[in-house]
Amino acid sequence: MHAYIITGGTTKERSEKIQSLLQERAISPHDITTILPDPSTIGIDPIRAVLPRLSVSPMGGTTHAVIIHLAHTMTPEAQNAFLKTLEEPPGEAIIYLETDQPEALLPTILSRCQIIRLTDNSDRVSPCQKDLDASAQCLKTIYQLLAASVGERLKIIDISVKTRDDALAFVNQCIQSLHHHLRMTGSRPVTLPPSLNLSQTISAKLLRSLLTARTQIQGNITPKLALDAVFLS
Repeated sequence: MHAYIITGGTTKERSEKIQSLLQERAISPHDITTILPDPSTIGIDPIRAVLPRLSVSPMGGTTHAVIIHLAHTMTPEAQNAFLKTLEEPPGEAIIYLETDQPEALLPTILSRCQIIRLTDNSDRVSPCQKDLDASAQCLKTIYQLLAASVGERLKIIDISVKTRDDALAFVNQCIQSLHHHLRMTGSRPVTLPPSLNLSQTISAKLLRSLLTARTQIQGNITPKLALDAVFLS
């Protein structure tokens, strides 16, 4: 089994890249399974439903293909089910994860996929440094929340999150920052004072909780309740 993460560019450009790769491999349309958010997330059921199909012989060629659009919308349960597919593939298949937020995927998924990053022609200045600076600031905020008393945590959340959009922006930044922190190497560190360093165990637990919180916020759960569950547990 081969798995690829297609990121960068626009949604249209990523979809066109996937179609190009399918054509290069001459994969029959009859052997392609496409998964989309319904309506805003991808749950565990469509991921599980893929497994039986991959276990049978392809109808029009030699290989199955699975395309997961907006893969970052997979719930934590769906991501864990998908990870099991990567670890124990039921048959020959190629999987394409299309997303503009690869940092929202579990590190264990990222480590098992080849990343194809499309060229971004935007004129942003020093995006990598900007990302690192934002990650460092966000990690400091996370540390402050964890180190504060329960009452202080509630106050910080109340001040930081006024609307559902605020909550989603905060959660997405936290997910990206923790992802960078977990994948940090000596050649590309997120600079933090030693007292602010978060252990990998805590970071991984927070990442899972934040993925759940994002799904809840995108649904009907009150944003502050979702965040309280992350930082008060």
